[in-house]
Amino acid sequence: MAVLYNWLAPKLLAICLRYVKDRAEAEDILQDSMVKIFTKLNAYRFEGSFEGWAKRIAANTALTYIQKNNKIKFTHNLEISEGEEMADEEINLIDEQDIFLCLNELPLGYRTILNLFLFEDFTHKEISEKLGITESTSRSQYTRARRLMATLIKEKIKDKETKLV
Repeated sequence: MAVLYNWLAPKLLAICLRYVKDRAEAEDILQDSMVKIFTKLNAYRFEGSFEGWAKRIAANTALTYIQKNNKIKFTHNLEISEGEEMADEEINLIDEQDIFLCLNELPLGYRTILNLFLFEDFTHKEISEKLGITESTSRSQYTRARRLMATLIKEKIKDKETKLV
Protein backbone atom coordinates (compact mmCIF):
# COMPACT_ATOMS: atom_id res chain seq x y z
CA MET A 1 0.00 0.00 0.00
CA ALA A 2 2.86 2.40 0.75
CA VAL A 3 4.23 1.96 -2.77
CA LEU A 4 0.84 2.79 -4.26
CA TYR A 5 0.48 5.81 -1.98
CA ASN A 6 3.98 7.12 -2.80
CA TRP A 7 3.31 6.70 -6.53
CA LEU A 8 -0.09 8.43 -6.53
CA ALA A 9 0.20 11.08 -3.80
CA PRO A 10 2.25 13.71 -5.71
CA LYS A 11 0.03 13.45 -8.79
CA LEU A 12 -3.19 13.60 -6.80
CA LEU A 13 -1.95 16.45 -4.60
CA ALA A 14 -1.32 18.50 -7.75
CA ILE A 15 -4.95 17.91 -8.76
CA CYS A 16 -6.20 18.89 -5.29
CA LEU A 17 -4.11 22.09 -5.40
CA ARG A 18 -5.76 23.06 -8.67
CA TYR A 19 -9.12 23.10 -6.88
CA VAL A 20 -8.20 24.71 -3.56
CA LYS A 21 -5.50 27.29 -2.89
CA ASP A 22 -4.69 26.26 0.66
CA ARG A 23 -2.14 23.45 0.84
CA ALA A 24 -3.54 22.09 4.13
CA GLU A 25 -7.00 21.81 2.56
CA ALA A 26 -5.49 20.14 -0.51
CA GLU A 27 -3.67 17.64 1.71
CA ASP A 28 -6.94 16.86 3.54
CA ILE A 29 -8.63 16.26 0.18
CA LEU A 30 -5.70 14.06 -0.86
CA GLN A 31 -6.07 11.95 2.29
CA ASP A 32 -9.82 11.57 1.71
CA SER A 33 -9.10 10.59 -1.90
CA MET A 34 -6.55 7.97 -0.88
CA VAL A 35 -8.99 6.46 1.63
CA LYS A 36 -11.61 6.20 -1.12
CA ILE A 37 -9.11 4.65 -3.52
CA PHE A 38 -7.94 2.05 -0.98
CA THR A 39 -11.46 1.16 0.15
CA LYS A 40 -12.79 0.94 -3.41
CA LEU A 41 -9.93 -0.94 -5.07
CA ASN A 42 -12.35 -3.75 -5.86
CA ALA A 43 -14.49 -1.25 -7.82
CA TYR A 44 -11.72 -0.62 -10.36
CA ARG A 45 -12.82 -2.44 -13.53
CA PHE A 46 -9.50 -2.42 -15.41
CA GLU A 47 -11.07 -0.19 -18.07
CA GLY A 48 -8.62 2.60 -18.77
CA SER A 49 -5.62 3.39 -16.63
CA PHE A 50 -5.59 2.93 -12.89
CA GLU A 51 -3.95 6.33 -12.55
CA GLY A 52 -6.79 7.95 -14.51
CA TRP A 53 -9.33 6.24 -12.25
CA ALA A 54 -7.50 7.51 -9.17
CA LYS A 55 -7.27 11.04 -10.60
CA ARG A 56 -11.01 11.06 -11.23
CA ILE A 57 -11.60 10.08 -7.59
CA ALA A 58 -9.36 12.94 -6.44
CA ALA A 59 -11.19 15.45 -8.66
CA ASN A 60 -14.58 14.24 -7.44
CA THR A 61 -13.39 14.36 -3.81
CA ALA A 62 -12.21 17.95 -4.33
CA LEU A 63 -15.59 18.87 -5.82
CA THR A 64 -17.42 17.29 -2.91
CA TYR A 65 -15.22 19.22 -0.49
CA ILE A 66 -15.87 22.53 -2.27
CA GLN A 67 -19.62 21.94 -2.39
CA LYS A 68 -19.83 20.69 1.20
CA ASN A 69 -18.09 23.80 2.45
CA ASN A 70 -20.21 26.12 0.28
CA LYS A 71 -17.08 27.58 -1.22
CA ILE A 72 -18.18 27.73 -4.86
CA LYS A 73 -19.91 30.83 -6.15
CA PHE A 74 -20.37 31.81 -9.75
CA THR A 75 -19.60 35.37 -10.72
CA HIS A 76 -21.62 37.16 -13.34
CA ASN A 77 -20.36 40.70 -13.64
CA LEU A 78 -16.61 40.37 -13.48
CA GLU A 79 -14.85 42.85 -15.74
CA ILE A 80 -12.75 40.97 -18.26
CA SER A 81 -10.65 42.51 -20.97
CA GLU A 82 -10.52 40.80 -24.33
CA GLY A 83 -7.27 38.95 -24.81
CA GLU A 84 -5.05 39.49 -27.80
CA GLU A 85 -3.08 36.86 -29.60
CA MET A 86 0.26 36.18 -27.94
CA ALA A 87 3.48 36.35 -29.88
CA ASP A 88 5.92 33.42 -29.69
CA GLU A 89 8.36 35.55 -27.66
CA GLU A 90 5.63 36.20 -25.10
CA ILE A 91 4.66 32.55 -24.86
CA ASN A 92 8.30 31.67 -24.16
CA LEU A 93 8.27 34.01 -21.13
CA ILE A 94 5.51 32.10 -19.32
CA ASP A 95 6.17 28.83 -17.53
CA GLU A 96 4.09 26.16 -15.81
CA GLN A 97 4.48 27.82 -12.40
CA ASP A 98 3.14 31.13 -13.77
CA ILE A 99 0.14 29.34 -15.27
CA PHE A 100 -0.53 27.65 -11.93
CA LEU A 101 -0.30 31.02 -10.14
CA CYS A 102 -2.74 32.55 -12.64
CA LEU A 103 -5.10 29.61 -12.19
CA ASN A 104 -5.08 30.23 -8.43
CA GLU A 105 -6.05 33.87 -9.00
CA LEU A 106 -9.29 32.85 -10.70
CA PRO A 107 -12.49 32.94 -8.64
CA LEU A 108 -13.28 29.45 -7.33
CA GLY A 109 -16.23 28.91 -9.69
CA TYR A 110 -14.16 29.75 -12.75
CA ARG A 111 -11.22 27.67 -11.53
CA THR A 112 -13.44 24.68 -10.82
CA ILE A 113 -15.09 24.66 -14.23
CA LEU A 114 -11.79 25.26 -16.02
CA ASN A 115 -10.23 22.34 -14.12
CA LEU A 116 -13.14 20.02 -14.82
CA PHE A 117 -13.34 20.86 -18.51
CA LEU A 118 -9.66 21.21 -19.46
CA PHE A 119 -7.85 18.88 -17.10
CA GLU A 120 -10.42 16.27 -16.11
CA ASP A 121 -12.14 16.08 -19.54
CA PHE A 122 -15.65 16.48 -18.13
CA THR A 123 -18.30 17.58 -20.60
CA HIS A 124 -20.45 20.62 -19.85
CA LYS A 125 -23.32 18.22 -19.25
CA GLU A 126 -21.27 16.32 -16.64
CA ILE A 127 -20.14 19.58 -15.05
CA SER A 128 -23.72 20.83 -14.84
CA GLU A 129 -24.81 17.59 -13.16
CA LYS A 130 -21.88 17.63 -10.71
CA LEU A 131 -22.33 21.29 -9.74
CA GLY A 132 -26.10 21.55 -9.98
CA ILE A 133 -26.04 24.24 -12.66
CA THR A 134 -27.28 24.41 -16.23
CA GLU A 135 -25.09 23.43 -19.17
CA SER A 136 -25.28 27.01 -20.46
CA THR A 137 -23.99 28.31 -17.12
CA SER A 138 -21.11 25.85 -17.34
CA ARG A 139 -20.30 27.01 -20.88
CA SER A 140 -20.51 30.72 -20.05
CA GLN A 141 -18.42 30.33 -16.87
CA TYR A 142 -15.82 28.37 -18.86
CA THR A 143 -15.68 31.11 -21.51
CA ARG A 144 -15.31 33.80 -18.86
CA ALA A 145 -12.67 31.74 -17.06
CA ARG A 146 -10.64 31.37 -20.26
CA ARG A 147 -10.83 35.10 -20.96
CA LEU A 148 -9.79 36.01 -17.43
CA MET A 149 -7.01 33.43 -17.51
CA ALA A 150 -5.70 34.93 -20.77
CA THR A 151 -5.77 38.39 -19.19
CA LEU A 152 -3.89 37.16 -16.12
CA ILE A 153 -1.27 35.43 -18.26
CA LYS A 154 -0.84 38.60 -20.34
CA GLU A 155 -0.25 40.57 -17.12
CA LYS A 156 2.36 38.03 -15.96
CA ILE A 157 4.12 38.34 -19.31
CA LYS A 158 4.12 42.15 -19.07
CA ASP A 159 5.57 41.92 -15.56
CA LYS A 160 8.35 39.62 -16.80
CA GLU A 161 9.07 41.86 -19.79
CA THR A 162 9.32 44.87 -17.47
CA LYS A 163 11.79 43.02 -15.22
CA LEU A 164 13.92 42.07 -18.23
CA VAL A 165 14.34 45.69 -19.31
